[in-house]
Amino acid sequence: MYFRVTTYGFDAARFDEFLALADTFRDELKAIDGLETVHSCVVEEGQGMIISRYASEAAAEAAQPQIQAIMGRMGPFLTSMPEVTAGEAIWEL
Repeated sequence: MYFRVTTYGFDAARFDEFLALADTFRDELKAIDGLETVHSCVVEEGQGMIISRYASEAAAEAAQPQIQAIMGRMGPFLTSMPEVTAGEAIWEL
């Protein structure tokens, strides 16, 4: 398993609109080969985090053009550039 954690700022005043747009990406995300789960969290007012699990690092890398296109469509809601941290799972519960 390979995880990518993306942090970003968003316009909290447009939160409902932001989530409505995210919902339109569900089928597109489900179709990405090797993408197993996506969880989006609010970590504080106007700050979010996406945790994505992929089957492998190779799958995550191959998916990046599609992921970047989706994130690009979220641009009007973002207040900072997304920052990505990623790595192979080494332990789980």
